[in-house]
Amino acid sequence: MAEELYVGIDVAKDSFEVASDPVGLTVSLPSTHKGRGELLNALQNRRVVLITLEATGGYERVLAADLLQAGYRVVVANPRQVRDFARGMGQRAKTDAIDALMLAAFGRVVQPKPRHKPTDQAVALAELVSRRQQLSGLLTAESNRLPMARHPKVRKSLRQVIRTLESQIAALDKLIRDHIESDDGFRHKDQVLRSFKGVGPQTSAMLLSHLPELGRLNRQEIAALSGLAPWDAKSGKWSGKSRIRGGRQEVRHMLYMAALVAIRWNPVIGEFYQRLLSKGKEFKVAITACMRKILVILNTLLRNDTLWSPNHSQHP
Repeated sequence: MAEELYVGIDVAKDSFEVASDPVGLTVSLPSTHKGRGELLNALQNRRVVLITLEATGGYERVLAADLLQAGYRVVVANPRQVRDFARGMGQRAKTDAIDALMLAAFGRVVQPKPRHKPTDQAVALAELVSRRQQLSGLLTAESNRLPMARHPKVRKSLRQVIRTLESQIAALDKLIRDHIESDDGFRHKDQVLRSFKGVGPQTSAMLLSHLPELGRLNRQEIAALSGLAPWDAKSGKWSGKSRIRGGRQEVRHMLYMAALVAIRWNPVIGEFYQRLLSKGKEFKVAITACMRKILVILNTLLRNDTLWSPNHSQHP
């Protein structure tokens, strides 16, 4: 019987390195359709237990999707967590080949939970939402440049680009909304999420596409997955500030905007926020706590398949 393998893949823009633990599979391939096909061929007839990739700005998404489609158990790990693991293993050097080997060892030792295989509808929604985020970032950058521009031609150019971006964002908003409305599962979850005051169409679409685990995990797991679980900093009599780190950055950014809205319009979050401030908490600490509370409430709503109401005991 073939030996069980834990596979690690370090993905870059133009190529990816593959290694296994125990050692037995080492290959470097281009980040192309052909390269991904060669990887699938190399994995055939092997007992692959888990494949671990590192989140690298989106370069890993196509490869992870192909591996999931082929039926493999896949984890996209947080880079900080993997690097801390490598240091703990005494590995200070850092090359693509070493990183791939560390990812394989990380999968074997830590045994992180693999991703659920996304549906075609979920993959399409994630791509639409990501594109909207990209254009929104460009729009913000161009809008910030406009007040500083003095040359008439430059100002004209900026206004043209801004109008184009606004038009494309509006078109994407319609595509995203139509995509959600065309799927019974998405449409129902969207209704549940948007019943909570503070969650609008953009936040709902982000959660549906980039946090599909919402409603399936417990409150601690979903907070950790989003990077909103506080990490304690204590040693002996010394006690430092707890901090959040890692997780899914896009989700966290959207929850920040949702928290700002909820503080003003949602009585549960507004009262919670004011209570934290009255205890002397800094804004950053208070807003993070509100983000975490919103996420936990939404997780509970989806798990219980119920709409939100401030009069019910649905919130933690």
